[in-house]
Amino acid sequence: MNRNYYIMRRLNVNRLVQLSKVGDMEAMGMILEKFEPMVKSVVAKYYGAWADFEDFMQIGYVGLMQAVFNYKDNSGSKFSTFAYLNISSEIKSFLTYLNRQKNKVLTEAMSIENTFQEFNETSEYYIEAPESTEPDILTQYFINECVKELNDDEKDIINLWFKNYTYKEISKDLSIKRKKVDNTIQKIKRILTEKQKLYDKIQFFTGGAL
Repeated sequence: MNRNYYIMRRLNVNRLVQLSKVGDMEAMGMILEKFEPMVKSVVAKYYGAWADFEDFMQIGYVGLMQAVFNYKDNSGSKFSTFAYLNISSEIKSFLTYLNRQKNKVLTEAMSIENTFQEFNETSEYYIEAPESTEPDILTQYFINECVKELNDDEKDIINLWFKNYTYKEISKDLSIKRKKVDNTIQKIKRILTEKQKLYDKIQFFTGGAL
């Protein structure tokens, strides 16, 4: 371990938060190390078999890092309290997303099952399950959180864009100007870029894949 590590360990949490906000990666790493037991404690309350434990841990670290960037010294509350609330909130949001995905999968499974029940050997068609092209669950959640920041009209545009509709097709389907389509897509790209910076840091510290 280098000398900076021992220096960082002696700093109080508020000082580590201040250094992290200005881009000190060693300070951020120390915060993640110090608060790892808290993240594990919160994760243990909500963890289920629908996703890997490490997925929940990475989401917990996202909440912790967001707490670092949003914490204000004059807020009147301890950073530990603020961090706990942020970690819990992020994990609850992830769990809500997982439950929605689970219900979606179950619904689709029932639909497929009913289709097979109607199938017989004389039918002029057959069903072939396509290869999954879905991104991993953490990436899906990451995109979902970005879309949350849009209003309803913007979400309609982005949903079509995600389905590979062209600007012209989106404009025609939604009866809006192409300029609005372009502005909305540029907006989601900016949000994705900012969010990606946070997730890249999580990947750097935890070695996880997003």
